Amino acid sequence: MSESSHHHHHATHQAEALQAAWVSIFVTIVLVAIKILAGVLSGSLAILSLASESALDMFAVLLSMFAVRVAYLPADEDHPYGHGKFDSLVSLFQSIALLGVSIWIFSEAYDRLSHPSLHPLEITLLTLSILIGSFVLDGWRSWKLHHTGKKAGSAALQTDALHFLVDGLSSLAVLAGILAYVVFGWASADNYAAIGVSLFVMYLSLRQGKEAIDALTDRLDRSKEYSALREAIEAVDGVLSTRKLRMRRSGPVTFIDGGIEINRVLPFASVQHILDACEDASADLVQGSEINFYPVPIKTRGESSFDTIKLIASEFGVLPHNIELARSDDEVLTLDLHLEFPPKSTFEDAHSLSERIEERIHAELPAIKQIVVHLEEERSDAELHFVRRLEAGERFSPEVIGPMIRNAFSSVRNVKDIELLRNETNGDLKLTSVIELDRGLSLFEAHQVSSEIERFIRHRYSDINRIVIHVEPAEVQK
Repeated sequence: MSESSHHHHHATHQAEALQAAWVSIFVTIVLVAIKILAGVLSGSLAILSLASESALDMFAVLLSMFAVRVAYLPADEDHPYGHGKFDSLVSLFQSIALLGVSIWIFSEAYDRLSHPSLHPLEITLLTLSILIGSFVLDGWRSWKLHHTGKKAGSAALQTDALHFLVDGLSSLAVLAGILAYVVFGWASADNYAAIGVSLFVMYLSLRQGKEAIDALTDRLDRSKEYSALREAIEAVDGVLSTRKLRMRRSGPVTFIDGGIEINRVLPFASVQHILDACEDASADLVQGSEINFYPVPIKTRGESSFDTIKLIASEFGVLPHNIELARSDDEVLTLDLHLEFPPKSTFEDAHSLSERIEERIHAELPAIKQIVVHLEEERSDAELHFVRRLEAGERFSPEVIGPMIRNAFSSVRNVKDIELLRNETNGDLKLTSVIELDRGLSLFEAHQVSSEIERFIRHRYSDINRIVIHVEPAEVQK
């Protein structure tokens, strides 16, 4: 998902969350008013406890609106991971407030059980109607906020949904207690209902508070999701393993970071492709995530000596070529190679750097006892050499060179496009040619033939400074 789409996605969820919160505030105002009315008329502590719980819900929803607005603010210098933790912080405050109200209800109900004659009940049809209506409204807005909060990834809204579910269940419990009083004359049923509601609310508030604390302290209680994420990443082609894979929730966003172990001989473009594939796999598994993976280069068991030597040289910013290993009669392993240094490098600096490269090679490949390095300057692609074609004279005539090469090498089928060029900068001569070889040759054999042809030409034309041979498979004869 692009950054603009990501921001649009969050903006849409924020708008839906705020709309749901405003609707909930309106419903809460209505419920507080009718519950206070019913509680005063009936003298029921349980109904008054429901009214106080709904009043607290008003405060909770206002906090949720604050949390939704702040949680979606973009990251800044003070909050590099965004402001999502404010959502969990508000959820914690709501849980503490809900716990306090439940303790007050429990205390008041216990006191009324001790003095039942001081608090007579007067139950009317209006009281029963208010309780039934409260249950319906609480159930609807609980479903609405839970759905919106889950979609937006807001812990505060989901806490509100839990509060309103509790309100609905509390209304049912109070209704049951009042019916027990009306039908069976059980005067304490209302107080027992209030105690039951308070204990249930205590449990839910403690559970919700624990979840908020877990989010604030980055505790991840989702081992299955974590294991699935690791498996999805390690299933990506080119990934050897993961290292320090971490997940943390911040409001609507899950941050994922970690190291991806990758074969160190791969070029940078391949490494980036693997990292991109890991991010795609993670984003598909964990919706609404922001991902930051870094490569961890790993030396595999199958890494060749040539790959190791190339990597060591590249770490020092030089290019190796003509790498060759040789074993003597006394089993001494010798390495010789050419190192290309940046243009205008001093001889002393190049020699010093080559010695450091030799030390690294000895450290990583201790079996190599001797190293011979040929120092040269890298050709700069910023410097263009202007060349001029020379007319083919008697010595360099294609009619002379072509048959001469074909007769000398049995695998040569054709010699064409012979050109002689003079470098206008330094006067050097360069010979280029395209030579068709047997199609059945291996790449190694084709390269060997090309090198032998270069030596063959250089031996006969010592004034030619550079020879470039392009070999290609001979055309199939029809």
